[in-house]
Amino acid sequence: MDDRKDLPPEESHKPYVPASPIKRTWAWVAIVYVVICLLLFTYYLATARVLIGLGPLMLCPALAGLAVTTVLRYRSGRARGGLAACIALTAACVALLLINLYVGVPSLLRNFGG
Repeated sequence: MDDRKDLPPEESHKPYVPASPIKRTWAWVAIVYVVICLLLFTYYLATARVLIGLGPLMLCPALAGLAVTTVLRYRSGRARGGLAACIALTAACVALLLINLYVGVPSLLRNFGG
């Protein structure tokens, strides 16, 4: 006897294909932005004060995501410009990331009286 009478008929299912590493990288960047916005809004609701001077810090997740994307594209063979362009773009992203952290962290601390 057929024990599967109450189950729906077999449908053609596409096989599971995980997201590419680049898509996962940008998903993590989006999660970081959501957490930052959540913390900023929670701080605003708790203190009725807006934190100022956070522009440089808000660029940091995007710069990190761009650097990781550059390396991933090079490793997968889809990068234009070869190794030199990959190194140049990654170095520029890391340099800008460090500059933004250097400028942004003291600006953030000034909001708390530091």
